Amino acid sequence: MRNRFNEKPRLGQGFTVLLLSFFCLMGFGIGDISYTMLLQSELGGRQSEEISLSRELCSFLCGIDPFDPAGVLQKGLPYSITAGRNAATSSSYPIEELPAESPLHLEKPALEEELAKKPVEVAIYHTHNAETYIPLDKKSKVQGKNGGITLVGEEIIKTLAENGVRGVQDLTIHDHPNFPRSYIESKKTASRLLNEHPELKVLIDLHRDAGIPKKQTTTVNGQESALIMFVIGNGQGIPNPHWRENLAFARKVANRLEEKYPGIVKAVRIKNGCYNQNLSPKAILVEIGSDKNTLEEALLAGRCLGEVLAEIIQE
Repeated sequence: MRNRFNEKPRLGQGFTVLLLSFFCLMGFGIGDISYTMLLQSELGGRQSEEISLSRELCSFLCGIDPFDPAGVLQKGLPYSITAGRNAATSSSYPIEELPAESPLHLEKPALEEELAKKPVEVAIYHTHNAETYIPLDKKSKVQGKNGGITLVGEEIIKTLAENGVRGVQDLTIHDHPNFPRSYIESKKTASRLLNEHPELKVLIDLHRDAGIPKKQTTTVNGQESALIMFVIGNGQGIPNPHWRENLAFARKVANRLEEKYPGIVKAVRIKNGCYNQNLSPKAILVEIGSDKNTLEEALLAGRCLGEVLAEIIQE
């Protein structure tokens, strides 16, 4: 005698197999049929047999394995797996209808490639690498390491690149372990940079100021910015045949900064000494803020300097 209780699962199997086949032949996404729906279609205790049979029939009729995502995608069908109550609902699109990559993602490598063809025109090094900002490192210097001032140098190089000027930053440590020899050591780096980049137009020894009771800032586009100071050595003690040219260039940059960002220049100071500026007529010492400023304030000042340098270099 036939057991009528076995007839219902067979009907369920047949229905689900036909359903799967229909979806395959009509080109609907496999992701439109959830595993949960299949397993709840009155299959009784024979779910694994039904899935196996469905897989074989769909493979025979459509040439794909409905449970193999790679195979489904190769056939140009959308695929998503939804199972359980936490499954997300998402839209599926045929592969050929996926949005094209944004041009913004394609422009950056092209710009970088174009910049790489240009000569290096700005070089930054740090005689006192350890100089940092107290709000950043809870102290004024990080002995034997590159401090916050090197992050400002990195921001200047980045801003130059965004404006079409290629620059380099040298992170050789000069102030440790023998601080009094800092300028002797950094002169080696400055000389090497000039030799490696014969078309260099600006050589910057980047520092931050100290010894100020409280921080000084100005407002740039609604944000607080650190101040910028230029220091030029007049050659007292160590001759500097370029000091007047160094001074003229520093004043040109300072004036342009004041035109664009009023109040951002603290001063252009002439001091006794050389500061390795005897190596080039465009060698300058720049101080971005003091140790009391935040890194964000110093970075903004660095961006302003980078923009102005790029303007002047490309004139």
